[in-house]
Amino acid sequence: MVDDPNHPRPFLIARGGPFYDLQLKAKLIRGKGLNPAVRALVFVSLAWGVPLILSVVAGTALGPLAARPFLLDPGAWARFFLAIGLLVLAETQIEEHLRESVRQLFDGRLLTPKSLGLAKAAVARALRRRNSTPAELICLLLALLASGVLLMNDQNGTSSSWATTINDASTSLSPAAWWSIIVSNTLFWFLVGRALWRHIIWSLLLRDLSRLETRLVASHPDGHGGLGFIGKYPNAYVLFTVAVSGVISAAVTHQVLHGTFTVSALSTIMGLWLALIFAYFGIPLICFMRLLSDLKKSSLLAAATRGTEYQRQAERKTLGRNVIADEGNVTEDEIPDPAKFYEAAKKLSPMLVTRATLVPVSAAALLPFAAAGFTQLPVKELIPVLKHLLLF
Repeated sequence: MVDDPNHPRPFLIARGGPFYDLQLKAKLIRGKGLNPAVRALVFVSLAWGVPLILSVVAGTALGPLAARPFLLDPGAWARFFLAIGLLVLAETQIEEHLRESVRQLFDGRLLTPKSLGLAKAAVARALRRRNSTPAELICLLLALLASGVLLMNDQNGTSSSWATTINDASTSLSPAAWWSIIVSNTLFWFLVGRALWRHIIWSLLLRDLSRLETRLVASHPDGHGGLGFIGKYPNAYVLFTVAVSGVISAAVTHQVLHGTFTVSALSTIMGLWLALIFAYFGIPLICFMRLLSDLKKSSLLAAATRGTEYQRQAERKTLGRNVIADEGNVTEDEIPDPAKFYEAAKKLSPMLVTRATLVPVSAAALLPFAAAGFTQLPVKELIPVLKHLLLF
């Protein structure tokens, strides 16, 4: 394939790195696609299916709700079934959206000719970060650390019957618990850490691209100088948001089921979580705010200056002279009316994240919490809270 000097390599954020190569060798990924359904099934089977089988053998898969058997443990469902499955499925959606965003930046002729090479280098730099072995090793080490902390906590006592084996007067961790800590929990945190690292890569790429010379125009119909498509990227993270929100809401679910949570406490947690989600997706776009603010300021000033000349020209044609600072008989070309351009420039928004973009992500973030609340808390009290948070 001939390297196009005006286009970078496809920005495939979900590929590259040791973990991707391992999946290739295991033939979990074949061809050009990511094979998300098969991979999700394999990882969920390892993380959730194996502890289920071990719990069935031990007789702790079902039982009273208060004992938290495996199949009634919201934490196990959230981390090992829902989150791991959705994190794998989300990779394809995220990759396709980010790839199209980068492609549109080049195909939309938004970069000056001298910036094309720099932009291509920025994409190549991002792909090298994606392929980093040390980065994924750090993700693995942090995942092992999280599992180590969980192991110490569980050895001090766990409220889940499936995670405990009773021997005479003593208790110890069950085989299902050991597998969940060593394999399932480590896999979950590794996938989360890897996803976070790749979001940082995307953020750094946006920062590098925002520093280049562009061909933006304040009157662009998207209301963002031509960069409106970049602000839509959070919509690609709906599955990712549901996955992470589900894990957090699982802890809330346990408290709700035991009647220790009120609507006000739940609404506070949902509000704080929503603010964190907004920051997570909004911070990478801050680098474009100054660029678009400067564009708006300069465009309004240029349009206002041109408007003065247009109106003075019209005044001379109408009155035969300028009422103030008459310039006499001036021969000049016809000046177009800049009024429409001025009005369009006034509407330019430096904020690339809009309400329309945030509503799907907000709904994804709040859905698991709402599901937890509806199990025990009054529906009439929860619905106004959800409306308030979604309409912000």
